[in-house]
Amino acid sequence: MLNKNKIIISVACLVFCISLAFNGVLVFMLVKNSPIYQQQQEKTKISDFRNMFEEKVLLSDQPVDFATRLSLETAVRSLNDAEILNQWEKFSNSQTKVDATLQAKALLGLLIQKTL
Repeated sequence: MLNKNKIIISVACLVFCISLAFNGVLVFMLVKNSPIYQQQQEKTKISDFRNMFEEKVLLSDQPVDFATRLSLETAVRSLNDAEILNQWEKFSNSQTKVDATLQAKALLGLLIQKTL
């Protein structure tokens, strides 16, 4: 009788642990796929690009080299945001320093707006 109770309690504990693990996986999947989580991930990517743009372009004392431009280009394309990509192309295709400054301001403003 006592041995039978131990087996029942052990099986119940095992079922409880499996259920707990399964519920943890379900909660993780639910949070990961929620629109709020995805929106926060997009904002984080945009914020990371904005920080990179500020550091490598706006605050740099040196001209932007090819490797930096390539990493910025890759980062902006990975955002999958047509509006940001369009503004980036306007900036990168600027012919004059004045136009580049205006386009950089517009890009920075758009990046800030997208992360609010």
